[in-house]
Amino acid sequence: MEAPIKKTTGKPRQRAWRPKTHSGCKTCKIRRVKCDEEKPQCKRCRSTGRTCDGYDPAFRAPVPPSSLSQVPPQSRIIRDLTRSQSPIYLASALRLETREERESFEFFISHAISSLRGFLDSPFWQREVLQAAHREPAIKHCVFALGAMYRRFFEGKGSHLTESDMSDKNLQFALRQSNHAIQNLVKEQAPGGAASGKDTVTMLTCCILFSSMCCLQGYQKRAILHLRSGIRMINEYESEKTEQHPIDIESLRTIFVGLDMQVRGILPTYMSPTWVAKPKTEEFLITPSSNLSMESLLAVLRYMESLLNHIFAFLQRSCLRPVEESDNVYSEYIDLITRFHRGAIVLGPLWKQAPAFGDEYIQPLVSLELLQCQMEYLLRDPRSDMVAKFPFLADFTPAREPFTTSFDATAHFERIFNLSTKLLPSSASVTPVFTTALGPTSALWLTALRAPSSCQALRKCAVQSMISHPRREGFWDGMIAGQIAQEALKLEQERTRVRLGIMDDTTGDLIVPEDLRIIAVFMTHPEDQDRMAKVEFSDTNDLAIGVPGKVQWLSW
Repeated sequence: MEAPIKKTTGKPRQRAWRPKTHSGCKTCKIRRVKCDEEKPQCKRCRSTGRTCDGYDPAFRAPVPPSSLSQVPPQSRIIRDLTRSQSPIYLASALRLETREERESFEFFISHAISSLRGFLDSPFWQREVLQAAHREPAIKHCVFALGAMYRRFFEGKGSHLTESDMSDKNLQFALRQSNHAIQNLVKEQAPGGAASGKDTVTMLTCCILFSSMCCLQGYQKRAILHLRSGIRMINEYESEKTEQHPIDIESLRTIFVGLDMQVRGILPTYMSPTWVAKPKTEEFLITPSSNLSMESLLAVLRYMESLLNHIFAFLQRSCLRPVEESDNVYSEYIDLITRFHRGAIVLGPLWKQAPAFGDEYIQPLVSLELLQCQMEYLLRDPRSDMVAKFPFLADFTPAREPFTTSFDATAHFERIFNLSTKLLPSSASVTPVFTTALGPTSALWLTALRAPSSCQALRKCAVQSMISHPRREGFWDGMIAGQIAQEALKLEQERTRVRLGIMDDTTGDLIVPEDLRIIAVFMTHPEDQDRMAKVEFSDTNDLAIGVPGKVQWLSW
């Protein structure tokens, strides 16, 4: 067994707390933007596709952590922090019985939600979960737990909590709240184990919240188990119109599709047949004539995430399918190309409308374009071993309808990297971020592992960007991904030197032959260890004989 890869961490920074506006609708107050105060709903909210929460003289924005009463200085949350400009919908009259509950809930509102939602608004995180916490005790306790856990994570330096963090009082409180949530779920279960439609929605919501807590703690295997249970439940769920729940079932489907997409992106190919079926979704319809609003961007996001999920599933299946199924593989491939083009022609017109809104939609549009770039690469330049089995998978590398130009891998990965860096803070010393949405991490991983050999400097920059930013995007741990990618590049250089007979490693980076490129990285967890993983690195030759080229044990 080789020594574990050394963990690299970033360094937190402090930023200035800025007060909210004191007039206007509740939504504009939270977003710290000027409200036109039009009644009953302000024009600014309506024009950007947001829900205007109306006007309430008694409304009070979330209290900055530095003003929490009765909290000793040494235990206060890091002071002076900039809040998200996205709308956050508050749960009304939630009963907070202890100081710990109040602090955790306020931190969840003021810090966690703005990160959990990703780069676009999320009805699930910004409104529905808070409303459900008011009505469902299990969800309330999960929110308390996630708020306390995120608070400890936020004060740290890494992309996940460590074993030494577990004695922290916030985490101990979080674990107690998690137990309360489980007890409430068991208590509410109907006799015989059957759950009503309302109770099923509560359990589905708790699956997402429990999975998020496991991801924060670095318990990847447990997080995947919660997700698997949730996907099975939602695929069996039949809506019961008579039972109302604050959580919309389509919001849950959207979250599950996004998380399923993340797992499929890191799941070893040989394990894909044992994974659950994709979450059932309605067909997403998008039109090129859409006006730019948060609502239209969310529709594009749902469309793209569903498509990317199908692309991952297709590529995994195709690796395991025999050549005799070429006709079926080709038919599925053409369908994915068609669906990709349908989404691509929608994004362009939305970009053209962006200047009229200033910077309002720049970051959401960048995140959507980044998703689009990743999908185009996966469809137009698949892995070499797949093209060897199904040559038609390279049919769209040259210019061919619907693509008007040949695929330029170098230019494409430069574009992916540039878009990724626009979504990262400008400084490498940043506060840790945890989100359930896919962001720049998977794109940087793709750049590090799949950019052409001639782009060695670009690949190393992608690795450094992952390592230097303590960022976790659901099941993607950015710093750990950076360490694994760094090992892959190192292995490629070692193998190239051996082939060329170069013993001196001071010659600089070499151009790696295609057959020595690491094209597959498989990570599996031992049965008895949740903070350790076996990482298998394979090039084309390794895959051909079915034996990994190198095995590295990673612990955190």
